[in-house]
Amino acid sequence: MKSQAFIKHLLRAASCLALAASGLAHAQEAASPTGGGDAAPAVERHGYPLGDSGFNLGGYAAAEAADYIGGDPAATLRGVSLLLSWQSDSRWSFFSELEGENLVKLNASDLGHDYGSDHTRALALERLYVDYAWSDALQFRIGKFLTPIGRWNVIHAAPLTWTSSRPLITESTFPTNATGAMAHGVVPLAGHALEWSAYASPGQELLPEEGSDPFKEAYGLRLDYEVGGGLQLGASLVEFEQKHEHGEHKTLYGIDFLWQYRRFELSGEWAYRVRVHQGDDADEFGSYVQAVMPLIGTLYGVARYETFNTSNSGPGLNLYLGGLAWRFRPGWVGKLEYRIATDNGVDEPEGWLSSIAVLF
Repeated sequence: MKSQAFIKHLLRAASCLALAASGLAHAQEAASPTGGGDAAPAVERHGYPLGDSGFNLGGYAAAEAADYIGGDPAATLRGVSLLLSWQSDSRWSFFSELEGENLVKLNASDLGHDYGSDHTRALALERLYVDYAWSDALQFRIGKFLTPIGRWNVIHAAPLTWTSSRPLITESTFPTNATGAMAHGVVPLAGHALEWSAYASPGQELLPEEGSDPFKEAYGLRLDYEVGGGLQLGASLVEFEQKHEHGEHKTLYGIDFLWQYRRFELSGEWAYRVRVHQGDDADEFGSYVQAVMPLIGTLYGVARYETFNTSNSGPGLNLYLGGLAWRFRPGWVGKLEYRIATDNGVDEPEGWLSSIAVLF
């Protein structure tokens, strides 16, 4: 289709422009005695060094307790992730994340273990990739990585987020992992930092999670610009097909923002996914806005509003969330929230949800 070809050309052109800009930035860095800043996610800077090998081992874990409307109270060891990284004195580095999901569930109705279809134990390879850093402005990645769409997906580790639940738009409209190649970096623009990534996935998912629907083919681009004054603006574009949805071609457009002032935070994402199946359009779209404010000490109040319109539903879901997050020790966070929805055609759980998470 002409529109599909146009999107592919647009993504390739944008990637070329980003590569050209990164080359210019690299030349500027070479002439300067100082390099760029550290753009690594916070989760990758934790852990424990394994002697002098250059390897670093860390991870995070989360346990949840829920009392949803119409259901039995239950407690779950939601996940334990092990993070293994390696950094040499050269330009090469390595990172992997192996996650055990839904390891134990205790249901109040029978005080026993419940391993039903909705809570199946699983061992998932979230990430496994090698990076080559030409400069801060231009780096190359190959392997399995988190799909760079929006903000939540790339920082979804439980100790780093403000709520136990995840916005629907950040996980229901696209595969959250991709296997392939990526070029990425941070370049200066008008006195501020522009973080960019361009990636391609040929569709051979590395150890796909059971029950998932990975990319069959994907081409994507993400930009994240630090405007100043604590404000960041992002945009995402990806064209893809999924392995188990034959004959469907999808294009996703997304924008996001993050504003931080002292200990206050306001963030949000909006995504619109166009799906073409045998000539018929079936669009899906949604958004969320989340506010965080300090209350007492390291106790924060959190409020979020979500909308979600699936491709096969009538009125879209409206989900309201209010809760607390207590960061009582470095790397630890306890969360409590209440969720209620209207037009809940997707059967999203409503009621109380709490969790405790640790980053180690």
